[in-house]
Amino acid sequence: MLEIKRATAADIPLIRALSEQVWPQTYIPIIGAEQVSYMLNLFYSEDSLKQQLAEGHTFLVCSRDGMPAGFASYSDTGGGIFKLHKLYVATAQQGHGIGRFMLDFILEDLKRMGGSALRLNVNRYNHPAIAFYTKTGFTQVYDEDIDIGYGFFMNDHVLERDLGPLDI
Repeated sequence: MLEIKRATAADIPLIRALSEQVWPQTYIPIIGAEQVSYMLNLFYSEDSLKQQLAEGHTFLVCSRDGMPAGFASYSDTGGGIFKLHKLYVATAQQGHGIGRFMLDFILEDLKRMGGSALRLNVNRYNHPAIAFYTKTGFTQVYDEDIDIGYGFFMNDHVLERDLGPLDI
């Protein structure tokens, strides 16, 4: 059984543990171990996650049969456009529809809040993620290269999905 709860600061250790499991496996083949370590510290340190919560990012934690299975975060960027910042499924839990379950929850939440579109960044070489997002209705709107410091860049596709009418 899949369940989602809105995360709080008390869930930061769990979010960090899940990210430290998923990120190396996903990104070392794409961007290398040094950049993965840098980005985990930049985006997933306790202080960084607390700041994201304070800035209004909504965090979700998903469990499958009572076990932590994944997490996501998103925020309102204005004008009805929301940004999906994170959507990760624990390595051992992948392939069970958890990513789709979290995404569907987010889409319905944003529709209820009057959102018109959900936008996200995905590494241009993360082919499994690109396939997932394309399959779930996202289209590429542009590419961007983001300087994150220390000579590292995020080389991303920016994808977007129209939220359409509320179907509940």
